[in-house]
Amino acid sequence: MRRSALFLIAVLSTACGGITAEAPITLKLGTDRAHARSELKAHKFCFKVDGGPQPNPETFPRCSRAGAEWGESWVIVKYEAEAVVEVKRYERFSDDNRAVERWNQLVGDRLKLHPNAADAAVELETKGLEPGTRSVKAWRLDDRTVVAAYLLTPTAPENASVLEAIYKLEKPSSGIEVVR
Repeated sequence: MRRSALFLIAVLSTACGGITAEAPITLKLGTDRAHARSELKAHKFCFKVDGGPQPNPETFPRCSRAGAEWGESWVIVKYEAEAVVEVKRYERFSDDNRAVERWNQLVGDRLKLHPNAADAAVELETKGLEPGTRSVKAWRLDDRTVVAAYLLTPTAPENASVLEAIYKLEKPSSGIEVVR
């Protein structure tokens, strides 16, 4: 009896540790394909290798797991010369309140990692916002990389409610912050 209780505690503590699929994506642009797959697997997104040609972009569905979920999520990674140039995590919820709650959670988690950057939002507007954008928050990871959390009105083909995207900028930031 005691042995089974200890086993259950060990299993539960292991399941709670590490990166979860809900945590902000930490994949760095410029990473090679093999490392990207490994890092996304740590985030609980899995790619099924079939031995065929390497797709571009690659889609990583949520890894199989037991239990019910409130929504559906997947990651799409684009490559240039086998290096990551764009990452998008889509999340679909049937309940808009859950989508707003999730977006707020993602924004809060990102704020713990990066300060707000008004110039990052300007860069996104210049690049063009994602279809169906209701609200967006952006952070600068470095002078050539912006990460954004979008709250979306579900729009075909993805019908996603929340999007986390990591973009490579066309030119480095001047370092001047635009205040509006």
